[in-house]
Amino acid sequence: MLSYASLLGGIFLAWCIGANNSANIFGTAVGTRSIRFGTAVILIAIFAVIGAMAEGPSLYDAYSFSGDVTPRLAFAATAAAAATMLVVTYFSLPASASQAAVGGMMGIAVWSCGVAGAEWAKLGGWAFCWAVTPVSSAVLAYAGVRGLKPLISGVTDMGMLSRIYKIGFVISGCYGAYTLGANNVVVTTGPHFKAGLFGDPSGPDGAFVAAVIGGAGVALGALTYSRRVMRTIGGRITALDPFSALVAVLSHSAILHVFTLLQIPVSSAQAIVGAVAGVGLSKGSRALNSRLLAAVLSGWLLVTAASGVLALLLAWLLCR
Repeated sequence: MLSYASLLGGIFLAWCIGANNSANIFGTAVGTRSIRFGTAVILIAIFAVIGAMAEGPSLYDAYSFSGDVTPRLAFAATAAAAATMLVVTYFSLPASASQAAVGGMMGIAVWSCGVAGAEWAKLGGWAFCWAVTPVSSAVLAYAGVRGLKPLISGVTDMGMLSRIYKIGFVISGCYGAYTLGANNVVVTTGPHFKAGLFGDPSGPDGAFVAAVIGGAGVALGALTYSRRVMRTIGGRITALDPFSALVAVLSHSAILHVFTLLQIPVSSAQAIVGAVAGVGLSKGSRALNSRLLAAVLSGWLLVTAASGVLALLLAWLLCR
């Protein structure tokens, strides 16, 4: 029973992902008042679970770090990441659940194997992917605005244009929620899967069960506590018109899906902030809220370190 109680850390982290990263999916649509908040969170909840079930299990085998993972260590890693995410969510900043989760895993790896035994090279490889994510998303969004704008400009019927935007937001938002569930669910219950709470880690059934539980936690977070961060993404980083918002969400989702196919969990927050920045650059650098963007970037750097230190402290308290 105590082993299964440790799963609360992963469920808590999944809830934080739903609460924080839901803004990456429909924040721009809600910010431009193209989609109602209630409609957005329901669609996020449904498609995040579908994505977690369909493609999420494929990421669990590759989610491994130094040392054996016990239920208590799994709790320390996920609880530390969740607590860190909860703090930045309270301050209405989009944060990287992947970085928080990896920080937590590195914390317990240092506890188990020492500083020299932790897989710092693997962390460096993941950090490279984190750096590539916002840049590639920004480039794709910039090209999307430049390339697709002439097509939209040809539609003169405002009623038709409004319907096109609403349909586009629903499709892109559902796709974004799907990729969020597929890519990020592994960081919620991955440590518990490696600890054997869902059966043999080498079997496919345990990964599916773990993904379903994680996806349900993401859905719950979206339904209960996602409004605050949506306001930050929706209009504070740069002013978005419906067309720019649609391009930003599509760019974010496409980049996230590419890394899902590569079986690398990356940051939905980094992808959407990069996409929104790319949209802002297409309008000129003055369209960006550079001060808020700098705060978001600083938060990414601090999240990994804070989660790692907290996980190390929890491991010391629970496993000494």
